[in-house]
Amino acid sequence: MPVSTPGSHSSSSQPPTFRVIARAAGVSQMTVSRALGNRERVAESTRKRILNLAAKLGYRPDPEISKLMHYLRRGKRSQFQSVLCGLTDWPEGAKPPYFQELLEGVMDQARQRGYGFQLLQLTPSLTGPRLQRQLKGQGVQGILLLPLQFPRDLSSYLDWNQFAVVSASMSVLGPEASRAVPHHFINTLRLCRELQKLGYQRIGLVMTHLHDSRSNHAFSAAVMSESVRTTGRFVPPLIYQNTLGADFKRWFSQHRPDAIIARDRYAVDECSRQLRLKIPGRVGFAVISVHPSPTGVSPHGSTLAGIDEVPRQVGSAAVDLLAGLVERRVRGIPASPTSTLVSGRWQPGKSSPGR
Repeated sequence: MPVSTPGSHSSSSQPPTFRVIARAAGVSQMTVSRALGNRERVAESTRKRILNLAAKLGYRPDPEISKLMHYLRRGKRSQFQSVLCGLTDWPEGAKPPYFQELLEGVMDQARQRGYGFQLLQLTPSLTGPRLQRQLKGQGVQGILLLPLQFPRDLSSYLDWNQFAVVSASMSVLGPEASRAVPHHFINTLRLCRELQKLGYQRIGLVMTHLHDSRSNHAFSAAVMSESVRTTGRFVPPLIYQNTLGADFKRWFSQHRPDAIIARDRYAVDECSRQLRLKIPGRVGFAVISVHPSPTGVSPHGSTLAGIDEVPRQVGSAAVDLLAGLVERRVRGIPASPTSTLVSGRWQPGKSSPGR
């Protein structure tokens, strides 16, 4: 019969206790508890040694006990036990409605989870070592990458290995962190299907190349696949560079869409102006992200139909993802980032009255 010693543990016996692991590692049971619970106040070299030894001895954590201890530790934490920081280059007072709602969701969820939150604007003077020192000095453990004015890569801004990192926008091209963002493909499919219910059959997409590429072409892919799947009356998307030109009028004349999907109310206004179409009218208009003016009405006096991307929920999901990384002490950029995709809601409007 095999005999257990401080340096070994029989595979046929019960999993080793903290006392057995502590004796084999030459440390206290409290140190073993902290190391296996991925808690602070344990040197990283000691933590790895204990984890390797526990695995060799056949230790397996009890998930129910782990959940209980996690709950008890959270109950003992003081308010704002650590700080989360949001980074953006949008200046104060110029943030678009989507950003404002996203930020409200971020701040509400951070507060509910007991975290402090601060928002920093990226400027030419606030980069590199200075930004790194400021974040560390303020006790920041988690960084949330928020929407930017234009897509850009922030990989060189910081030593990301010092922080837990999550992105809440497709406009952040790097670092390739895990994300919580709107589900653009599903949202656009839903938009097409709601327009089809209203009797529209030839649905065309008009969008800049920059915006479509930011979604990994989810907008154009969804419109094309849904058109072919249902009616077979395919209207090729008009993907343009910067401004609508003569190609837009030729596209409309050739393909005769009975509904046009655009990015936002400004794009809708430009389309209707160039085509001299009234809204509401014989051609329906809808947007992939509903951002009404403060009065809830677009300049031409008609509420817009489209998808509410529920930015508050996106912000809340991003904080949950980031807080989980902070609490598990996960730092740096993962080798295989994950994505949390949040589905939006259809919002009917007078711009798509039906046929």
